[in-house]
Amino acid sequence: MDWSLVLPELIVAGAGIGVLLLDLFLAPEKRRLTGYASLAGLAAAMVASLWLAVAKVDWSLAAGADGSPVAAGFTALGGMIAVDAFSVLLKLLFLAIGLVVVLLGVDFAEKRKLPVGEFFALLLFAVLGMMLMAGSRDLILIYLGLETTAISSYALAGLLKDDLKSGEAALKYFLTGALASALILFGMALVFGGTGSTNVTALLGAGVTTGQLGGAGNPIALTGLVLLVAGFGFKLAAVPFHFWAPDAYEGAPTPVTAFFSVGPKAAAFAVVLRIFGPVLALGGSAGGAGAGGLAGAGVLGVLFAVLAVVTMTVGNLTALAQKNIKRMLAYSSIAHAGYLLVGLAVATPRGFAAMVYYLLAYAAMNLGAFAVVIWLNNRGTGDEVSDYAGLGRRAPVAALAMLVCFLSLIGIPPMAGFFGKFYLFAAAVEANMAWLAVVMVINSAISVGYYYGVVRQMYLAGDAAPAEDHGGAETGAPVPAEATSTVKGTPLVGLALGLAVVAVFALGFLFEPLARLARLAAGGL
Repeated sequence: MDWSLVLPELIVAGAGIGVLLLDLFLAPEKRRLTGYASLAGLAAAMVASLWLAVAKVDWSLAAGADGSPVAAGFTALGGMIAVDAFSVLLKLLFLAIGLVVVLLGVDFAEKRKLPVGEFFALLLFAVLGMMLMAGSRDLILIYLGLETTAISSYALAGLLKDDLKSGEAALKYFLTGALASALILFGMALVFGGTGSTNVTALLGAGVTTGQLGGAGNPIALTGLVLLVAGFGFKLAAVPFHFWAPDAYEGAPTPVTAFFSVGPKAAAFAVVLRIFGPVLALGGSAGGAGAGGLAGAGVLGVLFAVLAVVTMTVGNLTALAQKNIKRMLAYSSIAHAGYLLVGLAVATPRGFAAMVYYLLAYAAMNLGAFAVVIWLNNRGTGDEVSDYAGLGRRAPVAALAMLVCFLSLIGIPPMAGFFGKFYLFAAAVEANMAWLAVVMVINSAISVGYYYGVVRQMYLAGDAAPAEDHGGAETGAPVPAEATSTVKGTPLVGLALGLAVVAVFALGFLFEPLARLARLAAGGL
């Protein structure tokens, strides 16, 4: 066993344990040091991941069996963990998400009197689970990573112990998460029964699906995969498995909400790509794009296409009616899960690569939007859309950053969101699924409505109502007078916001090399 192959995971696990121990010996006024220790641990794990990318992954563009580029890598723990381009890239993404959320959470946790040590330790353990999910090639290890992230997330959602909404969020998240875990575990048991192995590569040799809808295959394993779709549908907040997300997002502490919207969702997509990508690609090569105009025209291909259309449409239409910024962003997150599912419905190497790139872009622009919300929360601004009235005059930098992130979420060039949607759009058209690309365009147009509602409040509406007319952000306390005057940010939140905005533009300007990198990573699935 070459333990260097799992060095990033070991560092994050050690950092989580170290933060818990450090918290025991720090005076209450010095416990924010646990946040800085968490930043150091995540940064060290990023360095280790970059070292793995250089030393252990072959980035030469060797052609796979279908002509797509494949980067060779290594495996550990008897083939259960893969150290390849896909896992290293996703691990770097998860570590970057964790680093930004820690930056967002240091001041927030201090102001809201959260148990700081537990907050950062749980966040580190959640990131550890996500890393295991991205690198696993075995269903058992995938499930262990999934539960590590899930259990940490349940606790994170309920950290505001005196807030009823936070308790409600934790309970709803726990109950739906338990149901999802049961479905996933039952599905994995059926896959094992149908293939005789828990290794995901066994699915390819098991004849799980064919190119023809309803064609002969392995019915036991196929039933297990359908259950996995339902179970991971809860984790992705895909319609109709999305009902927990708005309440959980609204009630959880805002840095935790920011984490939920990108972290566990990206990890779930990584697992879905790892499990279903090769199977769907096999079905696509068998059935071809001509099988009823649907690439990968097996049961799974149809299922993902339906989920994509329903998820993006319901998410966008419901977001139009939201008055709370966190609920609005929750439904926006659901809609973007629908966009990502297009790559699975397409079931081509380009579609999978587009998903990888879109995960990078979505993480940057959504974290940027939540960074603005947290920046304002720290100064006493509430979470209602009406609380953002006149923000362009009170906090011009924050308003501009929110505008940039919203434009990227809509898909306006030259931001990353435009290139991410364009990549998915092109993949759908290339696979003779232009109708799905048209649905994407229509839904992107619908999304303008609710994003513009916030922008209109920031730049065109008068200043927010007097402080005594508002509830405080997540505390029920009156909003300070400064919330209706000039709003100043805090350095750590400002740094996180700056990193997110820079990433939104950088991912757009560097689209071509990053698209090649995504294609290389997806080719190794």
